[in-house]
Amino acid sequence: METREREAPEFVKPEQYEKPTDDLGNDWAFDAQTAREMQKQALAVGAATATVKLSDDVAIEFVRIPAGKFVMGSLTGCDDEYPRAEITIDKPFWMSKTEITNEQYGVYDPEHDTRYIEEYDFDHIVPGYIANHPRQPVARVSWNEARRFVEWLNEEKGVKAALPTEAQWEWAARAGSADQFYYGTWDVDFSKYANLADADRRRLRTDWEAGATIHIRREYPEGVYPLRDARFVDHWFTVDYVAQNLPNAWGLYDMIGNVAEWTRSDYKAYPYNAADGREDLDPRERKVARGASWADRPKIAGSAFRQGYLPWQKVHNVGIRLIIED
Repeated sequence: METREREAPEFVKPEQYEKPTDDLGNDWAFDAQTAREMQKQALAVGAATATVKLSDDVAIEFVRIPAGKFVMGSLTGCDDEYPRAEITIDKPFWMSKTEITNEQYGVYDPEHDTRYIEEYDFDHIVPGYIANHPRQPVARVSWNEARRFVEWLNEEKGVKAALPTEAQWEWAARAGSADQFYYGTWDVDFSKYANLADADRRRLRTDWEAGATIHIRREYPEGVYPLRDARFVDHWFTVDYVAQNLPNAWGLYDMIGNVAEWTRSDYKAYPYNAADGREDLDPRERKVARGASWADRPKIAGSAFRQGYLPWQKVHNVGIRLIIED
């Protein structure tokens, strides 16, 4: 039987990717001292914080976020972070100083269990790394459940709590910074500021010694898995207690890393436009989580980083941060 050699296909050079540009600029940006002065001016009372008691022993502390203008999105991040848009935050609001913890959420739903972060490689005799400590952020809470938590809080405590919009969240996270993070670019050592995927995530091969009583983390062979930033080591290799890192200029902890946080916004294309229906709380639309988590590298994370999930999904590294509107 006669065979014929196949001709090699003609090489087609791919189109050159052009980075997006705009003329919006970063003239709106301001330093930490200016941010703190703006915060003081936004206070209707003498204190920079407000407290909502959930029970005799459990409360949520909020900090005042001023009104202002900024450019939302990024020209150097993922494709869903642009086109950018000029955004005005018309009114100040209060935002919870930390992610909502297991203890705080447990006042509303004592049956909820954030459970554990899985281990890898060898046989298990424990569920994994703990994620349900009272001081760790609540996760595996769907957007629908987060909304019901908000409704309960408003009814029980007489406040006007809500999930933040994407615009409110990014304005609060940036605290005046036009950089990728409030503390700088992805080349900055993040270990004091955020719980992200650090070099220590390489040590996730678990083993047991001495009759399966000593739990040891070992290194994977050198390679890209697990995805991580090998330059820096932060405080913890999975989800940490809240407020273990330095806050931004407005006193907010863990806006970047630890767990991502639900917003009220639909996962729609940019440029961001609050009037296009994305804030209508449609339970059929995907919702945006912001902030990235302990499992995300700083190369892709940042104040503009977006993730979309269906409202019924209970994601292992997505939690809640609340605002209170006047």
